[in-house]
Amino acid sequence: MSDILYLINSNYSGSLPCEALQALDDARIAFIRGDIKNALASVDLTLEGLDRSVPGYRDVIAFRLFMGSVIGVDSKRWMTEPVERTVTEPDALRIASLCVESDEKWHSGRLFQGLSLNRYAVDHSHEAVPIWRLYANLLFAKKLSDIHIPLQAHRVIRDLDNLIGESGLHVFGALPEALRSVLHLQAGRFDQATEAAKKAVHVSDEHNSAIGVKLALSVAATAQLGRGDVSRAADLLESFHARTDCYALPDSVARVAFAETALVAAHEGPSAAAEQMHAKWPLLHTDSACFIEDPARPAWLIGVAQQAGDTALAQRVLEAVERLAGNNRGFTLLESAARSARAALVGEKPELSSILRLGAPPLPRPPRPTGPAPSAPSAPSAPSAPYAPPVPPASPVRPPAAEHDRERATAAEAAATPRQPGPVASLSLRESEIARFVSRGMTNRQVAKQLSLSPHTVNYHLRNIFRKLSISTRVTLGAIIAELDQPPDP
Repeated sequence: MSDILYLINSNYSGSLPCEALQALDDARIAFIRGDIKNALASVDLTLEGLDRSVPGYRDVIAFRLFMGSVIGVDSKRWMTEPVERTVTEPDALRIASLCVESDEKWHSGRLFQGLSLNRYAVDHSHEAVPIWRLYANLLFAKKLSDIHIPLQAHRVIRDLDNLIGESGLHVFGALPEALRSVLHLQAGRFDQATEAAKKAVHVSDEHNSAIGVKLALSVAATAQLGRGDVSRAADLLESFHARTDCYALPDSVARVAFAETALVAAHEGPSAAAEQMHAKWPLLHTDSACFIEDPARPAWLIGVAQQAGDTALAQRVLEAVERLAGNNRGFTLLESAARSARAALVGEKPELSSILRLGAPPLPRPPRPTGPAPSAPSAPSAPSAPYAPPVPPASPVRPPAAEHDRERATAAEAAATPRQPGPVASLSLRESEIARFVSRGMTNRQVAKQLSLSPHTVNYHLRNIFRKLSISTRVTLGAIIAELDQPPDP
């Protein structure tokens, strides 16, 4: 039986009072059509007159929790219901409760607990009706992408695609592509992120569904910032806010709040951006993994606050990322984000650089040399200027002397490896994953810890990466990854 038939004709329907059954059928039909707000209203009406002893009561509560979670509506009222009785079979309410609780842990900064509960929900859902497998795997894919585990996330998203096709729940059809757009964005593949987001919006509009649209628009806007197209990014952010009929979950809200801060920095400077950060602080979701979708984001925000002379705001950002890292010891990416934030606060160059490279002038591309590559110039003995994040300027700003020399040295090393997507595209998914981490300054041991691999395995993949790209150093790899998705020179 397909999920649509399951939703419309569950085997307990005959035991419900007529009024409750009518309201529940209205909810199911509205849900299948993508109108989840009206579906929620009808389910709430059903539950108001439904006795707990009625067969199917637990499934109705589960349905309500599911819809509330998908569109970000508070479900705590229904979580107080007696759902903790011993259940040995893959019970719908048990799965839904685990999913809701895992998301609550996740967005309150308790990442280990949230991930563990979600994994447990996925395991419980294997023998359940497909809709509950979809629910558990959807949340699991989002969490994996939040903490930069793309290989596993891709596998879960592929399973979601299959589940949606098999069950006929096309109301969720846009979500797999929207989730893929997030993974492309995190890897710095801005063109692919934009295309995936565009496809997600098209699928959503085709099925008249409001699910996944704002996720896709938030990614597309951020990708345009990464490509340097500030005007297009602003248009997409405006479209995000104009879609009042669509649903935005915390990760999309945080992504948009950060993108809008970057736009203000581009047009009005650091002081206005600092004011924007104060105004949008709750939307940045600093207590959850959304805050480090780009692990260099906290350092970037601190640098903007420092440039604006707002040391209290800079300290607030640092405290937020340190609290998140302290509550989740063992997440290497969080620890790196916290170290980078501390470096930014004291005026040092962070170990991580933003995938967006907001406002950073592109690396110079000298003509392809005909003879031996020039040797890198020595850095002057004078100390470099304190680190400040690149705020998008009206025109390119020449970096301080020492920084300029270091960029020239990197460019000289990378000169023999011009921008060519082909070799990078030859990397496997795991190799691409490792290359991105290494390009952000992580050691083999740190990458191994982040991906649950051995340092030996990471070293093996890194050697393959160097061989495929015809390079020999991590610096060159970092230059290739940083430059790959920048728009070509006019």
